[in-house]
Amino acid sequence: MLGQEITKINNKIQIGDRVWVLYHGATRELQIVDTPGSDPSTGRISYLSPLARAILDTTCPGKVMVQLPNGEISECAVLQLVR
Repeated sequence: MLGQEITKINNKIQIGDRVWVLYHGATRELQIVDTPGSDPSTGRISYLSPLARAILDTTCPGKVMVQLPNGEISECAVLQLVR
């Protein structure tokens, strides 16, 4: 039982993790980083971004809904957690 709980905790996406996602029809590897280290063009997204906020503390694999600044909502599939 304890091993299963630890596995669930370890599968939660955290700052610093890299994840493969399917978002807007494209599969990409993203790393969630602190704001100063972010560079979306290289796949490093700030933990404050709408996409990162939607997937942080979720388990993988799974789907999340991302609320964009303009109010639109889109779906993102979290495919794989890479540590």
